[in-house]
Amino acid sequence: MLRKEQLPTPVLLADLEILRRNIAYMAEKAKDREINLRPHIKTHKNKEIARMQLAAGAVGLTCATISEAELMADAGVHDLFIAYPLVGDYQLAKAAALAQRCKLTLAFDSYIAAKRLDSFAKAAGIKFTVSMIIDTGGSRDGAAPEQALGLARAAGQLENLDLRGVMTHEGHLYGCANTQEVEEQAEISAQKLVAAADEMRKAGFKIETVSTGSTPACYADFEVPGITEWRPGTYVFNDAQQAALGAALGDCALTVKATVVSNPAPERYLLDAGSKVLSEAAHPKFGHGMIKGVPKARIVKVNEEHGFISAPEGVFSIGQQVEVIPVHVCTVVNLSDSFYVVEGEQVVDRWTVHARGLVL
Repeated sequence: MLRKEQLPTPVLLADLEILRRNIAYMAEKAKDREINLRPHIKTHKNKEIARMQLAAGAVGLTCATISEAELMADAGVHDLFIAYPLVGDYQLAKAAALAQRCKLTLAFDSYIAAKRLDSFAKAAGIKFTVSMIIDTGGSRDGAAPEQALGLARAAGQLENLDLRGVMTHEGHLYGCANTQEVEEQAEISAQKLVAAADEMRKAGFKIETVSTGSTPACYADFEVPGITEWRPGTYVFNDAQQAALGAALGDCALTVKATVVSNPAPERYLLDAGSKVLSEAAHPKFGHGMIKGVPKARIVKVNEEHGFISAPEGVFSIGQQVEVIPVHVCTVVNLSDSFYVVEGEQVVDRWTVHARGLVL
């Protein structure tokens, strides 16, 4: 059996004990709040972890693309939500076919998108179950809360759509300065979503699912009655930005194992992991990643093949192996074909990033 130090670098490592603990934690927290957990697969993109989440009590899974959803359906997942407004012919034709072999919910945030969904559902002789995206502060996609009822009434005239939910994603929480600000902003976001759902119900719409996303919001310590579903993704692995907003460094299950390959100048070291492995994501405090056990070191720059470390002279030596906690783990996973699963210092498996590159 291989040990971690025998693996070539750069390579991704997933600590199985921490991974299991993270999955169990979120499942238990959702259960205690009586909230359905529908994790987003965009972080791990892996069938084994998806099955672990379902076994822990998840009601279904969330995907970003139709190709991700098809992959999960092929793996035996029967309840899927695509939390993205599909409008392309290719995607909508695929969605119409997929809806006939699993429970599928689609998202929309405009009448044009709803009209296209209705058209493809009509051609297939089906009804699409849909959820309206509402912008509760992230300024990404989504109808403004004050426009949600009007959009619901317009979409409600389309015979091949069944509006059953509202959703939001609090991506803006990653810009918060601390956990208190996360809680405050997440609570405001949730309240806006619940208010929109209540307004639709008063108008006669059967809104069953009120769904929020984002790992920081799910970690936050607050409750808003009326939220029925969570869709966190990052929590399975966590990362440096999440460690700054509620998780502990010990909750970070995925690292990039790399080697110090050069020390060309005092206090400058180079890793064999650059933007093709660590991605170009950066954090004002952590740079492009945190090196485990070396708090004084900072990855200040990446180019394609190199990570530039700023650290006191003598901290590292050429040939030394390190583990880097990514800043944004979702993009890091998508850059690799697989990751090694470890228990302690032992390598116990190698799992494929099944949904890597499934952008359609």
